[in-house]
Amino acid sequence: MTLVFAGLALVISAGLAIFSYELTRSYLLDRRDSTARQEAFVNARAVRDALQVNRLDVRVALAQARTGSNSVVMRVGRQWFGTSVGVSRAEVPGSLRRLVAAGEAGTQNTELASVPQVAVGLPLPAVDGSYFEFTPNRDLDQTLILLARALVVAAALVTAVGAVIGWYAAGRVLRPVRRMAAIAGGIREGALEERLDAEGDSDLEPLVDSFNAMVAGLRRRIEREAQFASDVSHELRTPLATMGAALKIARRRQAAVATDTATVTAFDVLDGELQKFTRLVVDLLEISRLDAGADAPQRVEAMPEALVRGVLQSTQREHVSLEIEPSAPSRVFVDQRRIAQVLTNLLANADAYGGGARSVVVGGTATTWLVAVDDAGPGVPVEEREHVFHRFGRGSSSESKPGTGLGLALVVEHLRLEGGRVWVTESPQGGARFVIEIPRRPA
Repeated sequence: MTLVFAGLALVISAGLAIFSYELTRSYLLDRRDSTARQEAFVNARAVRDALQVNRLDVRVALAQARTGSNSVVMRVGRQWFGTSVGVSRAEVPGSLRRLVAAGEAGTQNTELASVPQVAVGLPLPAVDGSYFEFTPNRDLDQTLILLARALVVAAALVTAVGAVIGWYAAGRVLRPVRRMAAIAGGIREGALEERLDAEGDSDLEPLVDSFNAMVAGLRRRIEREAQFASDVSHELRTPLATMGAALKIARRRQAAVATDTATVTAFDVLDGELQKFTRLVVDLLEISRLDAGADAPQRVEAMPEALVRGVLQSTQREHVSLEIEPSAPSRVFVDQRRIAQVLTNLLANADAYGGGARSVVVGGTATTWLVAVDDAGPGVPVEEREHVFHRFGRGSSSESKPGTGLGLALVVEHLRLEGGRVWVTESPQGGARFVIEIPRRPA
């Protein structure tokens, strides 16, 4: 739109400039020719009258003419006379001489000493002569040059103004679209309470109403699904606790009474599946709370090194190497419980699928701090690096291993509330490197 406005402004201004220049040039040339003819007629009449009094003194007659800066060439009989040095019969255009010799007056553009001139020729039959007067056009040419430059500058300014108007108009037209894109981006990130506003634009109202209705319906559906998952998880916790208690009683009685190996194996399998089911229910409850926004961050000032070291100690992973880079911040403002849960999930993921954690690296930038967890596993294929963060998403190498597939999804949700993110790449030591990035201070 900016280019279109600028192009239209250029076409219009250039057209008007050319029209104005040609019109002014034509007017000035006509005025110049008219003035030159009038002066030539007056001077020729004065010369004729002087020659009628004294035919022999042509130079005195020419001196009586008020020619000013003009040059005059005159024929009397067969002799030619000039008022300026170097101006003679040769400077008179031949076509003008023939026209005057035929008894007609004429005007022609020519040059005299490389200076543009307008030559006026008049027949003087009373004295058997011809009168030619040269009027310089230098001032007119300079005027036309200045006019052309002024029109070019004016056209450039009008084009620039047209571009500014186009840019402003495009901004006004696209402002609602940009606002809609920004709000839609926020909704994509989970801000389902956001709504669009047409701001009185009748063209946008149908789109805005449909979009808001869609978001409202989506929010209701997500809330219903989250509530359903929460209700189911809550309802499952009681029977699971009962089953766990019953299993413990049965195992104690089984230990007191000698039974066969098959019974012991069955109890072990049942205990493992029950623990797996319990972890799944706990993870579902955690995700339900995060989806519902019931788990608001409780941010306090913390020291990254102490926070990470505390997680390693609380999870009995003191053997894991901890590296603090010079870029690591000394203070951050985060929810310590949430970040500890994130690190615990990443360490547990490394134990379950990556052969155990090798090292934890703490670094940062001017506005964020980074924590990388390196494991000793085979790594995550590039095509699966997004999938492993989805709910119940599992890599191809971990399908046969125990787990709920919710640990990394919980990491994503916790970091989303902290304004951070997580990704997986290759570790310099081999295996996978899970990196979390968190703002030093919340936005």
